[in-house]
Amino acid sequence: MTALDNPNSDLFDPNASSQEDAGPEPVVYLVDDQQAELDLLQRWCSQEGLKTETFNQAEDLLKLLHADSHGCVVADLRMPRLSGLELQAEMSRRELTIPVILVTGHGDAENCRAAFQQGVFDFIEKGFRHEEILHAINSAIRKHRRDRFRHQVRKEALDLLRKISPRETEVMLLLAGGSPLKGIAQELSISVQTASKHRGSIFTKLNIDNEVDLYKMLLAAEVNLDVGPAALIPPAP
Repeated sequence: MTALDNPNSDLFDPNASSQEDAGPEPVVYLVDDQQAELDLLQRWCSQEGLKTETFNQAEDLLKLLHADSHGCVVADLRMPRLSGLELQAEMSRRELTIPVILVTGHGDAENCRAAFQQGVFDFIEKGFRHEEILHAINSAIRKHRRDRFRHQVRKEALDLLRKISPRETEVMLLLAGGSPLKGIAQELSISVQTASKHRGSIFTKLNIDNEVDLYKMLLAAEVNLDVGPAALIPPAP
């Protein structure tokens, strides 16, 4: 069963339980060259029921992470070889979307600004309470679940939309815009019967029942309805 099997489900509510519960068990990847810091964070995470993996250097984490890694990374900003910022940059280069939380004993505005500009999820100074870091970790995990869910929904929607012919795409855009069959027929210089056949074919290919479901699917696919039929659906990667 796919995320689009029930077109009436709420695919866009960030608090929806289907999103919160989706995916494998998350892992908190802890990276710090100070073993005492790692042990403390691992103990706090374990008390929260979170699965962890620990690393003394970022290079070892990069050997393990892959596109399907789920959870979040908590890394020290300053490490002897690869810093936390350099780790984030390398993860971005590899298109690894798992959120990164940077912790540092040397917080300053410049590093904080650079971290957020680079896409770091959170930036926390050491000396934090365990409630603060656990809140950040749980927030990062929830965000990653939502992002993964939306990515999967978009992929499934685009896969279905790529089955639509160019003429059906024209009809589909007019349907999504609220045009009746008669209006579509006039706009495209076709008969009402032909417009109706195109609508039926679109609904069959997309496994939907009505225009509301069609609009939901276009929202899920995150397509730009203003670009016109030819550029509406991006090609498959």
